[in-house]
Amino acid sequence: MNKNLYEELGIKQNANQGEIKSSYRLLVKKHHPDAGGEKDRFLAIQNAWEILNDPIKKEQYDKTLFSLNQTSNFNNENWEEKVNTKKYSSKIKDNEVKNWIKNIYNPTNRIISQVIKPLSQEIKELSADPYDEELMDNFCSYISFSQKKIEKVYKLYNSISVPNSISFLGLDLYHCFSQVKDALSELDKYTQGYVDDYLFDGKEMMKEAKRIQTKMAYDKKTIIS
Repeated sequence: MNKNLYEELGIKQNANQGEIKSSYRLLVKKHHPDAGGEKDRFLAIQNAWEILNDPIKKEQYDKTLFSLNQTSNFNNENWEEKVNTKKYSSKIKDNEVKNWIKNIYNPTNRIISQVIKPLSQEIKELSADPYDEELMDNFCSYISFSQKKIEKVYKLYNSISVPNSISFLGLDLYHCFSQVKDALSELDKYTQGYVDDYLFDGKEMMKEAKRIQTKMAYDKKTIIS
């Protein structure tokens, strides 16, 4: 199972804000690419900080994590092994799970794709001349329109609780659209000052969101099989 965000920062789940901040600073210095650190590890640390430092994001993450922990009483078992047993396959195929996948996961994942897929083309068009007002306006419109889509995703996701038996999928979905939201924020910062680091970070976050999408697609097939 992937590290949760607290494990990513090397802290306990009851860590206070000062402990979270202190651990984040130490890890950033240690794993920054300029100091020879790995880019993926650095981005994972940044993602953990972005969520745990934001009271609203942290509260939502803690709720999802709590739900996940409530159903994780099967020490060191793989989720694939759990969902393939008769005991758990009977639970995940109930109406609650089917409704959540149909009414929350499917439309949410579809909206996320509508944001991720156009990015490469949007950047390609902007790269022709980043200082051209029309091209930049078009790119800003993509960002603004995408941010509204992600706001819709947040509302949709919070409208129905994730069924306990598939809380792992709900957690991945939350991570996915959080990555997209943060990526759009980085891209927006780029448009305000043309700092390439923001553009790079935004693209990397979108790649991570796409990776999570791929994982979710596999897990969904396992659930409904």
